[in-house]
Amino acid sequence: MSMATIGAILTLIVFVAVLATPKLPNWFCFLIMAPIVVFTGTMDADGVYAVLSSSSFHLMAIICMFSGMIAATGLDIVMGNALDKLTGNVSGKKKEMLIFAILYLASGLVSFVLQNSYVAMAFLPVIFSIAKKNKISHSKMILFVIYASTLGGACTLIGTPTNIYANTALEEAGLSLFGMFDFAWVGIPIFILGGIYMVVMNRWCPSYEETVPSNSEIEAATEITPEMKKKQMVVGISFLLFVLALILDSLTDITVNPNFIGYALIAVSVLTTVVKPKEVITSFGVDMVLFCAGINLIIAVMKNSGLGEVFGSIVLSILGDTHNLYLITAVLFLGSAIATQFMNNMATAGVLAPIGISIAESMGANPQAIVLAIAIGAGCSFLTPIASGTNQTLMIFTNLKFTDFAKFGWPLVIISFICCVGILPLVFPFF
Repeated sequence: MSMATIGAILTLIVFVAVLATPKLPNWFCFLIMAPIVVFTGTMDADGVYAVLSSSSFHLMAIICMFSGMIAATGLDIVMGNALDKLTGNVSGKKKEMLIFAILYLASGLVSFVLQNSYVAMAFLPVIFSIAKKNKISHSKMILFVIYASTLGGACTLIGTPTNIYANTALEEAGLSLFGMFDFAWVGIPIFILGGIYMVVMNRWCPSYEETVPSNSEIEAATEITPEMKKKQMVVGISFLLFVLALILDSLTDITVNPNFIGYALIAVSVLTTVVKPKEVITSFGVDMVLFCAGINLIIAVMKNSGLGEVFGSIVLSILGDTHNLYLITAVLFLGSAIATQFMNNMATAGVLAPIGISIAESMGANPQAIVLAIAIGAGCSFLTPIASGTNQTLMIFTNLKFTDFAKFGWPLVIISFICCVGILPLVFPFF
């Protein structure tokens, strides 16, 4: 076994170990991994620096910055207050179900174009407001929005980091990338069925006798001045133009890369003093940069060291000499769904997508189809509070227990499994 291979295995062990250690921040994995891959000869220094040059990394940065701008101008509060007004005059036994239905649609649909973690955070003000007015457990509502935004985010390329990093693996391998709505074929049926389950069976969601924290830093009521309204309009239009550029790029071949359009729109917003530079950059801080770099690095290591091919061969040996698309999809989905409960959905997509590409190349299959199955499985972060950054971030605002996620989330994994296995081979042929 060569030193480079040993370095790759050690890097993977470090990556998983850091993510599995609660006391260590996720971004710490890059600080340890980078020296290992250089000193063992797994990658050279230029290759390590190059992990910050992928288009997916910049797409992640732009989405984070737009989310920060939306929060800074109070546009998220406007959306939250609008939802609060929709439920204000409802009464009777079905009131709670209607509240959850509107909450699901609002947070889920917004997550189509904004990262689910930021959407969930943006909805905290309206959650606390509705919880206080209607005497509903805010812990229950927060878990509900976590799942709604996760399901909604899985429908598009930019809705969740999981999909973005699945795309990164394709880019690293020099393959065709996903379009804006390639995930929708399976994501939207899951979103619809998952929504029906969550709304109808919302009583299954763990509920606690609690009051809205009086010392909460997130307030539901914010005075919107005329100047702020203008800023909200500029930021809202800028973000819509960026999304339009992404859509056009996925449907046609536009001249300018959408990422540069996004950067230009952000620059204009700063230069016209709509937002302050600090308000833009704080949503994509050093910790996020390093964590993204760590995921990109593990993807590159899996590809360049041949470790992805090794794991791919193991999976193929389990599958045997089969071209049963449903069996292949089921194995890939289940492996990803189990791993993501303990390793973070972004990291799971980063580690397993290169393995999926190796499997596809060995079988002569469509790499996009296999990576898509892995991405859907990796997005099923419903069973543990450590399965995604959204779960981890929002957990601190609740009284939820570790097992509460699994109690309400297990049907969502089953729904996702059925839709993935039943639909993906039909709309995204493997061969």
